Amino acid sequence: MSTSFLFGFADALVTRLRADGLVEIEARHAAHVKAYLANYLGTTARGHSLLSSIEAALLDCPEVAELYADLDALKAVVEDLR
Repeated sequence: MSTSFLFGFADALVTRLRADGLVEIEARHAAHVKAYLANYLGTTARGHSLLSSIEAALLDCPEVAELYADLDALKAVVEDLR
């Protein structure tokens, strides 16, 4: 189960990754990717590394055409969201 915090985090993260050109997602699929990420973080990723879980979720989500960010780039974006 996901929380409103995770949905807000996923929304901000995916929006930023798209704006920075670090992920390729069609605009019509962005909301689904955000929900997928939030749900993944709230269920599958519990107790695991946040950055590795973000990467795994984005790579696993069928609506993500391409992920250009590595773990270091993801870390920089997550830290910048604070």
